[in-house]
Amino acid sequence: MENIDKKHVGAPEVTDDLDFEQSAVPMSKRKSFWSITIIWLGFVFVITSMMTGGGLAAGLDFKDIVVATIVGNVFLSVIAMAIGNMASKTGLSFALMTRYTFGNTGSKLATLFVPIVNIGWYTIQAATYGHFVAMVLGVEGTGETVILFCTAIIMGVFALAGIEAIAVLGYVAIPAIIFLSIATAMKSGMTVGMDTIVSFMPKTQMSLLNGITIVIGTWILSTATCIADTMRYAKNPKEAMTASVLGLLGGNTLLIICGAIASIGMGDSDLTAVLLGFGLVIPSLILMTTNIFTTNAANLYSSSLNLANTFSTGRKKIIAIVLLIAGLLAMTRPYNIDVLFTFLNALGVIVPPLSGIIIANYYIINKQVYPELSSSAIPTWDITPWVSWGLTLVIVKFLERVAKGGSALNGIFGLPALNGIIVGIIIYTLLYKVIKGGAKSYEQ
Repeated sequence: MENIDKKHVGAPEVTDDLDFEQSAVPMSKRKSFWSITIIWLGFVFVITSMMTGGGLAAGLDFKDIVVATIVGNVFLSVIAMAIGNMASKTGLSFALMTRYTFGNTGSKLATLFVPIVNIGWYTIQAATYGHFVAMVLGVEGTGETVILFCTAIIMGVFALAGIEAIAVLGYVAIPAIIFLSIATAMKSGMTVGMDTIVSFMPKTQMSLLNGITIVIGTWILSTATCIADTMRYAKNPKEAMTASVLGLLGGNTLLIICGAIASIGMGDSDLTAVLLGFGLVIPSLILMTTNIFTTNAANLYSSSLNLANTFSTGRKKIIAIVLLIAGLLAMTRPYNIDVLFTFLNALGVIVPPLSGIIIANYYIINKQVYPELSSSAIPTWDITPWVSWGLTLVIVKFLERVAKGGSALNGIFGLPALNGIIVGIIIYTLLYKVIKGGAKSYEQ
């Protein structure tokens, strides 16, 4: 018996849909465990995670940094496993899965939200890399602006080539990223002594819950959405969920803690300045190039799938337009750490309800069984998830105010991302049962 019930597969094989933009990935096109793990690790291994470690070091002691990093990534792993399991069983991208929750037309609007945020991530990462290159070359002003634009364009090459090219890039880049990240942390530790790192106390204080929220914010969007675009290629749910955990609890934890150690040792949370401060220009350039290129390639690939669903057009045409937009946005220099953390905190509040709603629809309402995408049972539009999303955000905001009151409830309601997932699941399930009378969305 196959690991995946054929009833779960969203659509039959479409031979001219090479990246399966509008259909499920058939079993004959699924990839090996190591292939999907490398693609996901390449996505997760990015310099902004190391910058997150530097940001945490600005307000937490080293013990709390470790705790916040592990707790945050455990939470992310749970969400990633839930979405990865869905993607593996159905073979569908995130964009196509939303059709079952929001309807064929409603999903076009729902999936438009995801690439807008993804393009923001793409632009920040491209600008971070371009800024680093400009610093290495000693270029400022107009010269740096040109470099920022060019890096945003060049990073799109692998996304244009598709998932196979992204996998090859990962196999080349991952070993270099792991080695250089650990080496960076070790050199920082040796600079001041590991005792200094372990006993580090920040000048200003950040709450542990805020630190956990920031860690969750680093990958909440991808674990709730984009991970499906990789894990749909998994041969079975077990491999999809294992790869998901390795990327987050392994890869993301490693980079955040390495970034924190580098920041403490060098006294600077701007990682580009930290790396150059080592005097290792070529290794630093290799580290920056490999990890940002792998992440941005996968990022843009997922964005193109969502936009292809929204505008019903080819993925490559979408990428060309997105690259031009990203290049222009990169010229605004969005690599400032304050901009990054504002962005992460916003993601930690807005995105989780979407994940909760989709999880509830699949696991609770439909008991892990969806019909084919061509089924007439899929509505054109469903207002229920939109109302649920709005109500959830209102409740999350209220709980945030309760947490700021300083009472014992702070420990329960002080994590907006967790609130968003749980409340999204509860509100959608209750609202759906009230409106639909408790029936499944799709009778088999």
